[in-house]
Amino acid sequence: MARLLDHAPKRIQKNIQLLNADLDAKIPVKSLDKNLLIATWNIRAFGNLTRKMESGQDDSPKRDLHSIL
Repeated sequence: MARLLDHAPKRIQKNIQLLNADLDAKIPVKSLDKNLLIATWNIRAFGNLTRKMESGQDDSPKRDLHSIL
């Protein structure tokens, strides 16, 4: 089954690889009974989306497919 990331431009795929490596380096590994990892999101902000890989200057909302990968 094809994934959205499979169709992303190479530049965006590389960007995601770098982000994953950075997160792996900065976020501690979960250790059972040793630490608690907490993250929060503003779910309301995830509602609207411009259905293009990268939004243009005149697009609204600015959040695009690149943003959700």
